[in-house]
Amino acid sequence: MRNEQDVLEVKAIFTRNPDRQSWSPPGDVGASDQPPHPAPPDAMTAAVDKVPYEPSPEIKQAMLAAARGRQLVDRLAALQNEAVEKHTGISRSELGLRVWNAPMAAVASRLGLKKHVLMRICKLYEVPTPPKGYFNTSFANRPIRWTRSVVPG
Repeated sequence: MRNEQDVLEVKAIFTRNPDRQSWSPPGDVGASDQPPHPAPPDAMTAAVDKVPYEPSPEIKQAMLAAARGRQLVDRLAALQNEAVEKHTGISRSELGLRVWNAPMAAVASRLGLKKHVLMRICKLYEVPTPPKGYFNTSFANRPIRWTRSVVPG
């Protein structure tokens, strides 16, 4: 049977201080294995008021640099696409699809170019090409399959 002193200590643990400050359990009760009591609502509104409405200058600078980098990448892709269209008459993504769906010599002859010229264009303008012997293996055993090329712009 519990005695009255134990009941009073337990009751004291679960009651708040009258001035609405966060409480702490008595020292002799297992304070280490109890979760901390949440802050009163007044403290929560004070924490919300401290939230900044704008990012710090360092974060702004990093965001601008990332946006500028993305613009540069988009511009590079557009320039590459223009150059590929100038030399072959088709877009960079279309060239990539053709190169991965037929041997290089067949694609070059359809475009009216020589094989080594087409290989040079692909290398210069970073059009991915299949590895050597890619079309000598069966379709099911090919390690890589090219389906789409994302070219912004």
